[in-house]
Order: sequence, then structure tokens, then C-alpha cells
Amino acid sequence: VIQTGDLLSVQISSTTKSDYDFFNLEETSNPQLLSKNPYLYGYIVRSDGIMSLPMIGDIKAEGFTMSEIEKVIEQISSTYFKDPIVKVNILNFDVSILGEVNSPGRYNLVRSNQNILHLIGKANDLTEYADRKKIKVIRRDGDMSSNIIYLDLTDPAILSQKNFFLQPQDIVYVEPMKKKFYLMKNLSSAVSISISAISLYLLITN
Repeated sequence: VIQTGDLLSVQISSTTKSDYDFFNLEETSNPQLLSKNPYLYGYIVRSDGIMSLPMIGDIKAEGFTMSEIEKVIEQISSTYFKDPIVKVNILNFDVSILGEVNSPGRYNLVRSNQNILHLIGKANDLTEYADRKKIKVIRRDGDMSSNIIYLDLTDPAILSQKNFFLQPQDIVYVEPMKKKFYLMKNLSSAVSISISAISLYLLITN
């Protein structure tokens, strides 16, 4: 669902002579320039929920799904284009994942239907110390406030939960298990520590 602050790219394809190529700047632009300056090619959804498009004008975008807003733009743009095909994407769909993952950081998602597991995959999986029953999601709720959501990855019902799917600007924090500092990575590390302890004891007593 589109929210205020979302930066949307709008591409319109048709058989009409390319008089309105400003809608397809992504296809002809430098990909590196696009990634560094997405605001040059996108249309922001303002605080009033309105997005302004060239020729088409102001469109109410907030609250619509991606497919719904594509149909709205397609209907309006049919005045200027013959059999238009509209594709809308979110350019600033950035999410962050921190804590007990192998590659924490900020990731940009191309598809808007990604869930927590997709993000964990991008972060190269959870570490062995991750608490899979307590995944914290900090999610924007309006312009100034945020909500904290807890997810249990071991619960099969999570697949049908709405909060399982990511939203732009989500911050996911994977908490460590409380007994993290008492865990041994493997048997060899435990044996190595035991031998070191015995050697130290013998040195002290001798």
C-alpha cells in the first residue's frame, strides 16, 4: 500500500509516437546516476497523499496498492497514449536489518511484496546466536511516530500475518539469545577451551 513519502517511478509504454518520453527516463538514464539520485526520476507522494505527474496532473496515491494506482494512471493517460501500459515502482523501498545476521546493513528492494525471510536471505541468514522467536520490526506510522512489532519465525502462522511483509523504511532488529555468551560454536571449540583451562591449572599448581 502506497504511503506518504514514497518515491514512485512511473513508466508508460504504448504505440504512440514518443512525445512523452519524460515518463520513461529510467530506460534512457545512467543506472548509477539513477541509484544515486532517484529523486531526479521519481514522483514523491506528498503529505496530503497527492502525487503530481506531468500532463496527467494531481493523483491521489496514498492508500492505493501498486496495481490500483497503475490502473488509475492507465485510465487517465489513455487520453494521451494509445493502449497505454503503466508500470509503477517504489524507488525508495529501503529497509535495514541489524543484530544477529551475517551481513547487517541497508538494502533496497526492487519488488514490493518482499517479506522478512527475503530480507534475512539478503543478509546471508541469521547467526547461530539469533533469537528466532523475537524478531523486532520498527515500522513507520505516519510522519513522526513508529510502531514496534515482534515476530516469531518459529510460528507457522506467521506466513499469513500482514506484518510478515516488509514496508519501506522498516528497521528489522534480530535480538541475540539470552544464553548467547554460554554457547559453544562447536565441539572442537569446547575441547580447545577445556584443554587450555587444564593446562593453565597445571601451570599454576606446579
